[in-house]
Amino acid sequence: MEGVELRTERLMVRTPRTGDGVRYARYYAENCDFLQPYSPRFDASMFAERDWEASIPIIQQQFANGQAARFCLFLGDEMAGVANLTQISRDPSYSCTLGYTLCERHQGKGLMYEALQAIVQYAFDRRHLHRIQANYMPHNRRSGDLLRRLGFHVEGYARDYLLIDGRWEDHVLTSLTNTDWS
Repeated sequence: MEGVELRTERLMVRTPRTGDGVRYARYYAENCDFLQPYSPRFDASMFAERDWEASIPIIQQQFANGQAARFCLFLGDEMAGVANLTQISRDPSYSCTLGYTLCERHQGKGLMYEALQAIVQYAFDRRHLHRIQANYMPHNRRSGDLLRRLGFHVEGYARDYLLIDGRWEDHVLTSLTNTDWS
């Protein structure tokens, strides 16, 4: 399966290509302080072009195998964010987990909403998924508001759910189902 390009009003949302390692490394280096409180602890590989470049064939293989779909969000030539559909499962659940980050300087402009609308449509229409799960830390109101705007419903609360920046963090569990799935 080849990569995917999803165009929105302002963004090019696409799967990574050879040569994107420099963009990934720059994105995480420039946004490290902003993203770290919401992410597993970064190690040196997050900022290394060579390490990212070496991971791109693995990302592409996971995409081809139907295991994951990782996307770069481009605003012009700038990588402004990333969004990933991981843990893609087929029969019987037809589900995945959604994760995303957006650089600090583009917060509050509706870019992630725009990107995730296209990614959700892709997941439902082209990957034939029934359910997308997304979780957020209770204090991350911006993420909770975004998921609600996209139609995700709260399903529960998980204590000490993920190791984020070296601490076990609670998460609100949400999902969106494809009501047109057949």
